[in-house]
Amino acid sequence: MNALLSILRYVLVSLEFLVCAAGAAAWFFFPSGLGWLSERIGSQAELLKYFGLLPVGLVVYDTTVVKIILMPEADKRNALQNWELYFDFKLGCIVGLAYAGIFALLGVSCLFFDWKAPEPYQSAFLLTSVVGAITVSATLYFAHIKIEELFRKHSPPAP
Repeated sequence: MNALLSILRYVLVSLEFLVCAAGAAAWFFFPSGLGWLSERIGSQAELLKYFGLLPVGLVVYDTTVVKIILMPEADKRNALQNWELYFDFKLGCIVGLAYAGIFALLGVSCLFFDWKAPEPYQSAFLLTSVVGAITVSATLYFAHIKIEELFRKHSPPAP
């Protein structure tokens, strides 16, 4: 039950959820703005169609970063894995990867749209997938930097 609450907290209280909500809000409340954007995208249809593959590449990067976050090289004594909140921390990383996968699937779905005559939802999908994937990658990148800083600060000096 505790794990489920942690997962819900990580899902609902995150920048990634905000990106999803903003994409849905733009689609529902500002379809004319997205329609205008879709018309502009239509002139670059072939190029931007493949822009939806960016989140797939970022999933590969995110997977690598999560491995480094959960098992840092500087942690020779497994201090992170022995931390009492490690399981909760690991759940946060898994939720981040789940978001990355969702954004990648959304981006891949953009390949199958007709970008010659785009609809507003297509722009919403493309923007949400790319911005969401970048958000996940940035969050994991900064978490990786923070963990490296903590281990350098609190590790004993090398002999």
